[in-house]
Amino acid sequence: MTRLTICIPTRNRQSYAMDAVRHMLASKRQDFEILIADNSDDAIPLASFVAEQKDSRVRLLPPEEKPLSMQDNWERLPQQARGEWVSIIGDDDYLDPELCEALRVTSLRVSNADAFAWGRSYFVWPDARGEREITRVPTGSHLMHMAKKDLMRKMFFWEDAKDRPACPFGIYHGALKKELLDRIRDAFSNRYFEHANPDYDSICKTVMMADFCIYWERPLSVFGACKASNSAGLRDDAVGRERIKTVREESNGELEAANFPFPLELGITASVAHTVEWFKQRYGIELNGWEEGFIKACAGDCESQNDRARFDAKKAGYAAAIKEWRGIKALKQFNPVYRYRADVPKFMGHAEGNLYLDMAIGNAQTAAEYYRLLDGMLFPVHLLESRLNDA
Repeated sequence: MTRLTICIPTRNRQSYAMDAVRHMLASKRQDFEILIADNSDDAIPLASFVAEQKDSRVRLLPPEEKPLSMQDNWERLPQQARGEWVSIIGDDDYLDPELCEALRVTSLRVSNADAFAWGRSYFVWPDARGEREITRVPTGSHLMHMAKKDLMRKMFFWEDAKDRPACPFGIYHGALKKELLDRIRDAFSNRYFEHANPDYDSICKTVMMADFCIYWERPLSVFGACKASNSAGLRDDAVGRERIKTVREESNGELEAANFPFPLELGITASVAHTVEWFKQRYGIELNGWEEGFIKACAGDCESQNDRARFDAKKAGYAAAIKEWRGIKALKQFNPVYRYRADVPKFMGHAEGNLYLDMAIGNAQTAAEYYRLLDGMLFPVHLLESRLNDA
């Protein structure tokens, strides 16, 4: 039985995908597969790599005649997945195949669970770091049900959002049952992914369609950010504009929602908001009372900046957009404060259920190496069932 299909869409970043696959295949588990959707200009590197592995757990979808948009490359993956559950990660990320054990235990306890998510951990590859990076890793190990009404508030009303919705349930660094994915496809225009921001497209649809969502506090994957990744644009405005230009050129659909005057170039909050608003407009979903939460997230995007010039530029950009969108009254809710203090040492240690540590710990050079270090510090996955039995 194939319990899990780990999907990796990639475009011209073959070496990163190879590193992730190589480490995953070191697992002795036989209940998962890795499915790579290659959208690169040169098909040979990944084809040769997969052939060399001589391992039936890895399969390759080769490039098509012309490069696909991001959502079209993602669209190929669930169609070909053999697993009961499906998860997608980036080529510079890493996912622990021991997720299979967490899914097995969850399914025994909650037979109708169809969406599973876990704690977040992040790794900036050495080639993308400009200075010392202190990262936060959740250390809890509680397994919990999250009610749909609460997830709706987090996703569509921006409740508890810092700079983006605090809702982790979707196919990207989450796992969805294949049956749920097919219901999503049938309900939304016969496609799994429609928007050029497919991870948040997936979260919108998952929150609407999932029956039972389970969250485990313990991280099971690493969000990677290499120099060539789209997330690198969050750190460099010029890179961000370049990435957005590329997405526009390669996308076969709309990026922006109508009558929503927030330039994508403003930052992550504007980008995610366009995806959410596009989804609501496309499917006739009308909601009131979400605006204040979104405006606070805009302020959060500004306050995440550690450069005063970038903070001021973001603040001015969001302020102009908010004024055009909802007027002077709404602008009174937008009060970002520049909080970065270069003279204050960055905290390292344990606080409020999180471990703060130097991302260069152990001299990890890849997302997989970094996860291996974290894995040795966190609650062992194989003990989950016994822990629940004792509860």
